[in-house]
Amino acid sequence: MLSHLFILLCILLSHHACSGQIPHKAAYVEGEILVGFQENVSRIEAESLHQRLGSKLLKHFEAMNVDLIKINEGWTVEEAITTYQAEPIVSYAEPNYTRRVRPHGDGEIP
Repeated sequence: MLSHLFILLCILLSHHACSGQIPHKAAYVEGEILVGFQENVSRIEAESLHQRLGSKLLKHFEAMNVDLIKINEGWTVEEAITTYQAEPIVSYAEPNYTRRVRPHGDGEIP
């Protein structure tokens, strides 16, 4: 059940990334994107794709089959998303969004 909720959250968060457009005022790390791969894609295939596109793997999240990558120097985040989404082995590509935690109530963190 928890995994289903996590998947739903990932889908909702990646909704804007599917269009290759970044929501206005969204905070993300310049030069980095998250790339999710189709279920049966091997690490060799994923790493080969990054190499072919001139990107660098920063971290692999095994449980989700997602890679955090540093994009090719000549690209914008939007261009990288569009390029990766055109690849048949890629499930989705989105910016590396940043999130901030705001204190609740009186500012004390419980």
